[in-house]
Amino acid sequence: MRVLVLDHRRIGLHVCREWEPPRIFPTTSCAWNTFTVLRKHSYRSGCVSGIMSDPFRSLFTREREFPSRVKTELEKRDRERLVSITEAYSKASSIALKELRDEVGESRLKEATPNVKNHELIMNGDTIFVLSYMEHFLGQMYNLWKGRNRSYGKSEFEDVFKKTREVLITEGLLWEMEYDGGKVRFRQIESEAMGDIDNKVQALAEGGPWGKALKGYNDAFERYLNGEFDEHIPKKLYYSIEEVLKIICVDEEEWTDNRELVHSEYLKMMKENDFYHAHGATVAELGDFLDSLERMVAKVSDDRKQRHAYHDRTYATLLIHQVGAYLYFLINRHKEYTD
Repeated sequence: MRVLVLDHRRIGLHVCREWEPPRIFPTTSCAWNTFTVLRKHSYRSGCVSGIMSDPFRSLFTREREFPSRVKTELEKRDRERLVSITEAYSKASSIALKELRDEVGESRLKEATPNVKNHELIMNGDTIFVLSYMEHFLGQMYNLWKGRNRSYGKSEFEDVFKKTREVLITEGLLWEMEYDGGKVRFRQIESEAMGDIDNKVQALAEGGPWGKALKGYNDAFERYLNGEFDEHIPKKLYYSIEEVLKIICVDEEEWTDNRELVHSEYLKMMKENDFYHAHGATVAELGDFLDSLERMVAKVSDDRKQRHAYHDRTYATLLIHQVGAYLYFLINRHKEYTD
């Protein structure tokens, strides 16, 4: 038995078991075919030669085991980090609280912070309210650096800006900071759908042979959470989809024994074997997407000047979301196909 450990930061330890033929097993064609039947049966029925699968876990447990690594709502750790960033700058905080009160009204402000305190608002306010406060706070940090009576320097403003952005990136918050002439604005860069997809992909990977195939996806996600928006993200994502296609066509369904085919050949096999069924239109759509991703990878590999084009969080978010959706579709469709 080979044990694959997937991801380690936000989803806990995910162990995926993958059956391999015992070395003492006879190598005759008949024996190998017998083992292949048993191996496939192990994925579909949960046992092989009397060895039972892991205990059943309901949706409630699976949701806790494989939470999404991205989100749109602030959680306790995120809020604590924002408090740590802002608490040293009482003057900017005081002015920001006054500006927010003037904007939303005193009663609304005191719902979040009865004592009108920076840390209280950040820890208790809803996400939009807290980010609105942070916009005012960062604006005041800029004003108190550039204004006549300077209270802070350039380095302090830049440090607060950088650390706030790091919270968004490393905590997987789907918000981006836009800066224009001393005004800082938060913009949501993706819907909650990306988080839902990541959750589903991790849960599906719990069973079957998908651990190796999802390594590229998980590596890309780690780079994303580390703020490394570079050419390696599209490369690793392309690798994951390619590996899923090979596992389905070569390892699981045995429509071919050739693992060196281009992705269009594997998609053709899926179509010929009615893999898509009611999802026939997806063949062309997925083919077009993979063609585009493949060209992107080739272009980046051949021309270093092109690599800077992928140093963009919004673009990386879009790629990960799209690939995650296709991975979920393919793995889930294979489950439907074999049931």
